[in-house]
Amino acid sequence: MASKPANQLNAAEKEQLAVSYAAFVLSGQGAQVTADSINNVLKAANLTASQGLVKAFAKTLATRSVSDFLGSVGGGSGSAPTETKTEAKEDKKAKEAPKDAGK
Repeated sequence: MASKPANQLNAAEKEQLAVSYAAFVLSGQGAQVTADSINNVLKAANLTASQGLVKAFAKTLATRSVSDFLGSVGGGSGSAPTETKTEAKEDKKAKEAPKDAGK
């Protein structure tokens, strides 16, 4: 689903995406993720989803965090490379070093 533009998703995929985004919105605001709260977000966004899907998400998210169930927003398909504090400091020093220091 993530590799297709939204306008190429079928109806079921669009509903899943809408409910997922609603869950992220609620979680990001620290709100409880329930069927009612998901429906409220969908209504505010002028979207709809099957009540079976909404209830399934709400039931699952009653015992799991949104990020555990869906992953993190903007994470991409793999984990991002990380650098240690020491590496970051070395990179910063290298960038800040005078250009004529080696002459």
